[in-house]
Amino acid sequence: MKATQAIRYVLVASFLVTILIANKLWFGDSRIIPTIGMWQDATQLSTLMQNICSTSLVLGLLLSLSNKLYRYGTILSVLAFSVLVIDDINRLQTYYYQYLAMLVCLSVLRKEGEINQASALYLIMVGIYFHSGLTKLNTNFIHYVFPNMLYAFHYVSLESWQNSSWQFIAYSIPLGEMILAILILLPKTRKISLYAALVLHLGILFSIGPWGLDWNPIVWIWNLSMMALNWRLYNTLQDHNIIYKNIVSLTVILLFILMPFFNRLGLWDNALSFSLYSGTSPNRQLHVSQFKPAQEIPLFYTEQDSFIDLNAWVLQDLNTAIYPEDWVFDKVAEQMCEQVSCDTIIPFRVYKQSISYVNYDLNRK
Repeated sequence: MKATQAIRYVLVASFLVTILIANKLWFGDSRIIPTIGMWQDATQLSTLMQNICSTSLVLGLLLSLSNKLYRYGTILSVLAFSVLVIDDINRLQTYYYQYLAMLVCLSVLRKEGEINQASALYLIMVGIYFHSGLTKLNTNFIHYVFPNMLYAFHYVSLESWQNSSWQFIAYSIPLGEMILAILILLPKTRKISLYAALVLHLGILFSIGPWGLDWNPIVWIWNLSMMALNWRLYNTLQDHNIIYKNIVSLTVILLFILMPFFNRLGLWDNALSFSLYSGTSPNRQLHVSQFKPAQEIPLFYTEQDSFIDLNAWVLQDLNTAIYPEDWVFDKVAEQMCEQVSCDTIIPFRVYKQSISYVNYDLNRK
């Protein structure tokens, strides 16, 4: 089996499994969280049309497994995915964006040889690692996100971390990801980048996986797929230089390496800039005085207050995070406040104090 064929199988399998995990995001009308159109006047799909488009997406991905039909399968997948994202921006998650972009590269470069195909995919990986690291170079990640990840290993609490002299260790993650991106570009250091990537993703899996925080299962699949992609891409290119002079590679450089820099200016979205567990993505707290009958919600509380974490509610309902932009959170928060007695909606980035979490059944009396 060719290396790029194996990569195609990894991409399709990962895409399908994540659709299965977040099935309410794509199929049916059982979700609590409302759909949010890409723009204000976008016509919302009926449940029937949504199911037809989602089925077309799955069919396109299955066709992409065929060596003879994967070009047509990719076209169908792109068309169906585009319509579904216009209907609900929450479907434009980073991992779906990456999987589909890689499938498109393989399809367009199908006659250009494996070196050209692997080069384009490696450039996507470079953009993901570099900007994932760059967005973590902030105090929220250093002081709050990183110690919460360490807490999965029972090494440190958030309170003890604030007074720790070891906070500089947190910089190893963002700097390590950025260095990893550079190591991928250089043939002589590419093997080191492979092992570094495997260690990185294993660490993430142990942190947020079932042995750690047991949080956001859809990202577990993404980390497994990133490990498989790194392995196959290295075995394809090894000591070859990355080819970047064709139109596909130049487009990849534009979308995955150059455009994410504009995220720092608020001109490019977080999900498309690979701002992953960075501590800079927005969220909303829905403060409530009394509950109306509804389904179970995630309720957080401190000594002074209790509130609903909107992103946690979305994760509980859809098994994937909300599209991390302020305007999306505002629209979802406004609509969700119609289901509960909502006193205030408070924007925040990360928790700056210890909180506890309880499942609160709104039907409970």
